[in-house]
Amino acid sequence: MAPDVAAISAVPESKESRKFTWEEVAQHNRPESLWFTVRGKVYDLTNFAKRHPGGQDILRAAAGRDVTQTFEVYHDLAVKDRLKKFYIGDLVSDEFPTFPEPSPFFVTLKNRVKKYFEETKQDPRFAPWMFVRYAVILGTIGLGWYCTYLSEHFKGKWWAQAGFAVLTGFAQAQTGLMPLHDSSHFAITNKPWVWKLFGSLHDIVNGTSHLQWLYQHILGHHAYTNIPGADPDISVQNPDVRRIWEGQTWLPRYLGQEFVIPPLYGALGTMTRKQDIEILYVTYMCDKIRSNPVGSLDGIIFWGGKLFWLWSRVIVPLQLLGLRAVPFILISDMVASYWLALLFQANHVVGEVEWPLPDPKTNQIERDWAEHQISTSQDYAHGSWFWTVFSGALNYQAVHHVFANVNQYYYPEIAPIVLKTCEEFGVKYHHKATAFEAVMSHLIHLRKLGKKPKVV
Repeated sequence: MAPDVAAISAVPESKESRKFTWEEVAQHNRPESLWFTVRGKVYDLTNFAKRHPGGQDILRAAAGRDVTQTFEVYHDLAVKDRLKKFYIGDLVSDEFPTFPEPSPFFVTLKNRVKKYFEETKQDPRFAPWMFVRYAVILGTIGLGWYCTYLSEHFKGKWWAQAGFAVLTGFAQAQTGLMPLHDSSHFAITNKPWVWKLFGSLHDIVNGTSHLQWLYQHILGHHAYTNIPGADPDISVQNPDVRRIWEGQTWLPRYLGQEFVIPPLYGALGTMTRKQDIEILYVTYMCDKIRSNPVGSLDGIIFWGGKLFWLWSRVIVPLQLLGLRAVPFILISDMVASYWLALLFQANHVVGEVEWPLPDPKTNQIERDWAEHQISTSQDYAHGSWFWTVFSGALNYQAVHHVFANVNQYYYPEIAPIVLKTCEEFGVKYHHKATAFEAVMSHLIHLRKLGKKPKVV
């Protein structure tokens, strides 16, 4: 069951009691009690939630945890001073690894990018051309679905229908890479209702939850990128279906995993739909990342999206084509799954990037958060229009990870600033010339980790 806040006694106001463990803070994760920690300080934002410029949804989802990294990405670093009036105490334990204060590198980089947008008079969260892309994506899904299942002209023409099923799946993947990704990072305009609207498209189009994605991607992956045991995107259980980190115990079954594992990526969509339910309604855990109680609107979007996907992607096609629809249903879902999975793996599950662990004594990561993002991300194919558009600008992954609050449309513009600053401060930037090289680096990593380690 989710933690029962009502059962928690009110915290005494005496100075002696203004110390909290992370477990105590975790209990305050509901609308009636919204606590957060930033840099070891505990804040009660319950009464501020309705006035939060970013809306209440993100506060309700993020409540009851350390949000230091997320806070520093989405706010000017000086904004932290405004939190003082909400201060209620200090944190005396940590749930996850922590990071040093923003380094001169991070401060300089953030100021330079801010200055760039001021000088060019552009809103980093608003890129009009992205709405054209969103419209094309949705139109392509509708066209592909119609030509696959409903068109009399293509009925019985198996290869044509299969081709349109591929097109539909590719457009489904783009829904995740563009409207979902931008909205989950609050990088589509400055209006919370727009973020919710475009995020919900993921539920409707793919049958996968934008809310669960927020926990996994924003509060998990972006906060603790490539940190074994903290980043839910790189499961490193012992044992696991694959070995991607040297800290995992080697087993004979990992031999040849570079051939066995990639075909399984085609099941990403199916696996995610199942995990959505488990994470938000059963275990309340996304790997090690806790999920909070689901609100009524999010519940409607969640179950409504699941039912609409089932009706439109499975039931109706079967009614129209019978069992002949099954291959097309599978093709669309597998194409979307493969495209997304391989792009994600090429960015982080490679041998070129770092997999840092915190200092065992301090539980702190050596590098500051921005340097950490650069060191744990791999870019590829800079300057390629195709990959910039159809990877959702994940070919500028390091740029995205430091400036997730900036719309992906602007990543090619600010990448030179990031690269120049990295060079000045001696921060290594990982980049492959082509997408093929990036994907191959993932397969090479699987092969290397699949081999039995040499005994020293």
